[in-house]
Amino acid sequence: MTSTLDLIKRNRLPKRQAGQIIESKTAFFIRYYRTTETGERKQKCEKLADKSDLYRSKNDVRPLAERLMQQVNSGQVMPQGSDTLTEFFRDVYQPWVEKNRATTTAEGYRKTWNKYLEPHIGKIALANLQTQQVTALLTHFSEQGRRARTLSHAKWLLSGIFEYAIATGVVTANPVPAAKWLTRPKETAPTIEYSLEQVLAMLRVLEPIDLRAAVAVALGFFGSMRPIEIRGLMWTDYDGAELHIQRGYHKGNVPLKTKGSNRRIKVIEPLRSLLNKLREQSAGQFILRNGEDKPLDLDSLNTRVIAPALEKAGIAWAGYYAGRRGFSSLMTDTSNNPLNASGHLGHSDMTTTAKHYTKPQRKSINAALETIEQMATKSAEPEVIQ
Repeated sequence: MTSTLDLIKRNRLPKRQAGQIIESKTAFFIRYYRTTETGERKQKCEKLADKSDLYRSKNDVRPLAERLMQQVNSGQVMPQGSDTLTEFFRDVYQPWVEKNRATTTAEGYRKTWNKYLEPHIGKIALANLQTQQVTALLTHFSEQGRRARTLSHAKWLLSGIFEYAIATGVVTANPVPAAKWLTRPKETAPTIEYSLEQVLAMLRVLEPIDLRAAVAVALGFFGSMRPIEIRGLMWTDYDGAELHIQRGYHKGNVPLKTKGSNRRIKVIEPLRSLLNKLREQSAGQFILRNGEDKPLDLDSLNTRVIAPALEKAGIAWAGYYAGRRGFSSLMTDTSNNPLNASGHLGHSDMTTTAKHYTKPQRKSINAALETIEQMATKSAEPEVIQ
């Protein structure tokens, strides 16, 4: 057999291959020849993609075949980049995220991957994914009615995977940032936040039914705590005046999301009275505990107690983050200092608080308009010359 080296010595290039695309009932493959180190030519068959909405015909997978054959013809070797996206996410990226990011962040990434990315592009080799494929996927989601926020989350996650792959030398380019969705997605629903009056009404409904439910809602609003922080609270964290938030709980104790999350919160009424009343009834370790003296499952509490009770009272339940957002807006509006809300919520960066948690308050806007109206009316009055 004539080796590639022999051909080069004779000033001849190896024959360029186009490869043969093969279609089965469930997938597309490409067959081509590769030359071993000994110069022997062997036939190889490699999967390009499973059949899906993105890959219905040979023409759909032709860009994948051309990219692969460019690598074969140029002699490029990308051993790790040949791993599928699923293999790289599962075996490399997700373990790194679990070690270096908050537990809730890792869980969110896993859900996004499993629901939106793995079924469509999971079996594509990491080095073979192209911008037009990402664009096709995002456009497909947009046409299905997915909201812009969902599309952004999927794109951010996929781009993050490639950023990590580039940083570790697995691939050399990120095909994701230039990708776009080519149809207008469904408008993102506005976030919901509770007012003080709404929360007080909730507490009046919940306290007689289940004191733990009332405490959970009050911690989410007046304490502006994340659900993972609420579950991790112990009675030793409460001295009657302050709560020391220093751990989270999700399938065991977990670190807090940021350094700023470790904080002390002044306990005000009506949260203080609710906590004191619950402490008289509870001898366990955790403030909100189940019968086994383990942190209470807040999702179960929502389903069994909070949502049904509030629905019966004509109050919509939108979760604990609606309380965090509402209190952030209230504190910013009351104190005229967004830093106060940022510190109370445990954010390391005030930008997060301003962008995702704080909204303009109609009462303050109206009051400001009335003040400006008074100024405008006064300035319009003619000056009296004495």
